[in-house]
Amino acid sequence: MKKYLLPSIMLTSLLFSGIAFAEVSSSTKNKISETRQKIEDIKQKAQEDINKIKSELKNAIEIKIGKKLDEQKIKIADQFEKTMQTLNDLVVRIESRIAKMDASSVDTSIPKALLVAAKTNISLAATELTNLENLLAQNIPAVSTSTVKNTERKLVLKKINLQSEKTKTAIKTARSSIIKVVESLKVGQDKEKNSTPTKQTESTSTNNQ
Repeated sequence: MKKYLLPSIMLTSLLFSGIAFAEVSSSTKNKISETRQKIEDIKQKAQEDINKIKSELKNAIEIKIGKKLDEQKIKIADQFEKTMQTLNDLVVRIESRIAKMDASSVDTSIPKALLVAAKTNISLAATELTNLENLLAQNIPAVSTSTVKNTERKLVLKKINLQSEKTKTAIKTARSSIIKVVESLKVGQDKEKNSTPTKQTESTSTNNQ
């Protein structure tokens, strides 16, 4: 009897151990599964947070770009307008100086011809500036996930940049032409100064005779 009892006890013990092991294994598997699920949940939450941050950052950048472009519009327009106003003021002063030189019987044919060319260049620059301001006045599409809208935005900005360069070139040409007029006036003034003593000498000689 004892011979059979010991193996039975050992068998029973092994059976209970197997059951306990199975229960432990099942519990461990459940814990591992729960841990994995928690990790997945954390990853998903983290990705959602990242997407939210990206979205908020994108909106912030769009707002910042919008404000920056508005400031640039004003800055660009103001700079060009001030330059054009300076050129127009110079034309008025030049015309006044030419009138005085005419009154002194100084040859002003060259300054007058150069001034006509300068006025033409200033007029062309004014037209380019108007074209630029018309482009700046339109709404610039914001950055978007839409390829079409982004393409439209790039085209608008490209047109503005090209027109800005054209305006700069036109104003530079106008400024150069004004400088030529001023230089020609200086030459005329120098001639006037040099001719004054001669006139006075001739007048003195006539009186002495």
